[in-house]
Amino acid sequence: MAGQTLGFVKAYRIENSTGVAKFACVVQGAADGNCKLPTAQNVAGFVGVTVEAQANQYKGVAVQKNGIFDVIAGGTITRGDRLAIYSAAGDVYSVEAAIEAAPGTAARYNVVGKAEMSAVAGDQFPMFLQDYVVNIAVS
Repeated sequence: MAGQTLGFVKAYRIENSTGVAKFACVVQGAADGNCKLPTAQNVAGFVGVTVEAQANQYKGVAVQKNGIFDVIAGGTITRGDRLAIYSAAGDVYSVEAAIEAAPGTAARYNVVGKAEMSAVAGDQFPMFLQDYVVNIAVS
């Protein structure tokens, strides 16, 4: 847990039939009090990052809601990059270059955090949890 700062942790029920791994980004589930793994890249509805694994569907899983917490890199990430959900595994990728290059192209980025360290695909690294949207209009 080097580099992690435990903030607010809340329990949710995991909707996925195969459960969820530790350090996975999860999104809002179909019912109140539930969460699930994301279904697509850059998906909205970020809830937080799992503090523990939970193998059983509809059982409780602790989810980190704020602070600095570890996640799994879905690609090459540079310290300070803004991050979004990368895949259905709940890993993250950098959207920094896409945001910087976006003027003139309509786009929406569902940012879930900022990288505290550089990483490559598969690395566990600390992310400052931040949930906001970057909308880029056609100029």
